[in-house]
Amino acid sequence: MQNKVSRGWEKIFFPIVFIYFFIFRFLVIPSGDDFFWGGTQGKYLMQHGFYGPQKIYGGSSNGRWIGNISEIFTVHHLIFAMLMYAIFWTLLLWCIWKLTGKSKLSLLLSGLFVFTFQDGYISTVLAWNAGFVNYIPPLALILLFLTFVKDLYDGKKFDNPIILALFMFIMSLIGGLFVEHLTLYQIFIGIAVILVGRFVYQVKFEWFEGSYLLGALMSAAIMFSHPAYHEKSTYRNTNFDIHGIINNYFYITHYWFNTLNLIVNIVLMISIIVIATNKLKHYSKIKWSINIISAFFIVYYLVINFWLSRHNYDQFFMYRNLSTKVTLVDGIMTVVFWLFLIFCTIYLFNFKRNYVLYFSLFTYFALISPFIIIISPINSREFFTSYVFLYIAAILYVLKAVSYFGKLSVKRMYPILVVVLMICAVNAGYKMTINYHANIVRVQNERFLSGQGQLPNHVPYRKYVLSNDALLQQSSTYWKDFLSKSWLQRLF
Repeated sequence: MQNKVSRGWEKIFFPIVFIYFFIFRFLVIPSGDDFFWGGTQGKYLMQHGFYGPQKIYGGSSNGRWIGNISEIFTVHHLIFAMLMYAIFWTLLLWCIWKLTGKSKLSLLLSGLFVFTFQDGYISTVLAWNAGFVNYIPPLALILLFLTFVKDLYDGKKFDNPIILALFMFIMSLIGGLFVEHLTLYQIFIGIAVILVGRFVYQVKFEWFEGSYLLGALMSAAIMFSHPAYHEKSTYRNTNFDIHGIINNYFYITHYWFNTLNLIVNIVLMISIIVIATNKLKHYSKIKWSINIISAFFIVYYLVINFWLSRHNYDQFFMYRNLSTKVTLVDGIMTVVFWLFLIFCTIYLFNFKRNYVLYFSLFTYFALISPFIIIISPINSREFFTSYVFLYIAAILYVLKAVSYFGKLSVKRMYPILVVVLMICAVNAGYKMTINYHANIVRVQNERFLSGQGQLPNHVPYRKYVLSNDALLQQSSTYWKDFLSKSWLQRLF
């Protein structure tokens, strides 16, 4: 049973979320590209329209105008970085809650989102300024647009349509100047929303739909008119080398976009068991087939993740020297898992009533696909955007499963989830705090500050720093300048 948030819990919840992320960002340790963009290289690129020689600047020469400017500004102004971090993480969670029905349960599940991340997402998105800047704001803006689309499909009337249309135009124009694949996906979303609304839901065309698409097209034109996209890249190798694609899929990428999503995969399978058991009471064969397969996947993903935990990954969160046989089997299991999830979604959910679920799963697959053909470089953070939509789908599965429970049973879940959420938040905050203080101590090392050596040690919780706290990713120039400033100078 899904109870609507009728007592205003979200008015308490989201301000707490904002404050949490505001403080969390203060504790983030700069690393890697943060120093590049905050230093002379970033200054040069900004003065030259973010264009420079490929041999020197590689992938940093690009059309990510807003993303690049935001990265430079947040490195130099911590208070702005903290505000931006808190605003967009809070907005992202609010949109997930809105898209999943605004129930009390979805409120708590939305809050748990960042605590379900695999190590690669923690290191390269949650705990890294450059990763956050390029991925979270545009993704949050896309989800914000989708909340308005959901209101439209649900029959809501909009006040001040002209103002809304102008706002959507500006939003998509800005949102399309962060990262390439989301720039292109904005265009697809803009077209799909208009067509689905017109031919499936028979809703009247709204100006904000057209203005969003126009902004998306203009942002793509601005981004891809950048000269860096019209010359051979020495940084990124994108082609249709089937051998390279298959090799990357089996040995690297499928772990990131499926196997390591342990919590979400298990939640999906448990939800499927509950839904199938209650919905297919009179279809025993198909019910038991679905339940047995779901149970198998629960056991399988627990076992494979335990096996992976006994192996080490490198600073790019790639597992090396794994058993070829296990790797091939797991790659095949990913395809089987996907096919099973698609089948269950089609069989158990009506499309017209569950369009958010169908769109989320489609987007999960769609946002994975561009990175399948990228041979190098490959990073786990590139699959983060797809994970967001998989998580939304998982919440919708949970809500459907819980709808078969009694009201009292659902109420008993709330305090448990609150306790789990508090434990997760305190745990992450504690680790970030310990890392922050350990880092302040280690960067005062005289050999490091003088440029005669690297840092003497790692922080205690390495996955909460970019590249698993690779020591070469730190800059003595930055930290020497940082330590010479007062607290107020560091903030502003």
